[in-house]
Amino acid sequence: MTAKLSDTDLQQQLETTPEWSVVDGQLTRAFSFDSYSAGAAFAVRVMMLAEKLDHHPDALSVGWKRVTVSFVTHDAGGITLKDFDAARRVSSLT
Repeated sequence: MTAKLSDTDLQQQLETTPEWSVVDGQLTRAFSFDSYSAGAAFAVRVMMLAEKLDHHPDALSVGWKRVTVSFVTHDAGGITLKDFDAARRVSSLT
C-alpha cells in the first residue's frame, strides 16, 4: 500500500506539479478545451490511462469545454505519490 503524504511532502509535490491543487482533500485540476467534444475526447484518454495505471480518478467531470480530474488514494486515507504520478501523466495528455 502507498502511504499518505505528510503536509510537508504534499506541499513539495504540489510545487513540482503545476496547475494541480488540493480541493476537499483530493488532488484536482481543471482542463479547458476549445470545444465540448475535445474535452470529452480528453476524458476518454484519461480513462484509458487510468486503466493502464490501475489507478482511477475519484472524480472525472466533463462539462462545457472543461474537464475536471481529481485523485485520492482511499485505502491510504489521502493523497499519495501514486496520485501525483497519475496527475503528471494526465497533464501530459494535453
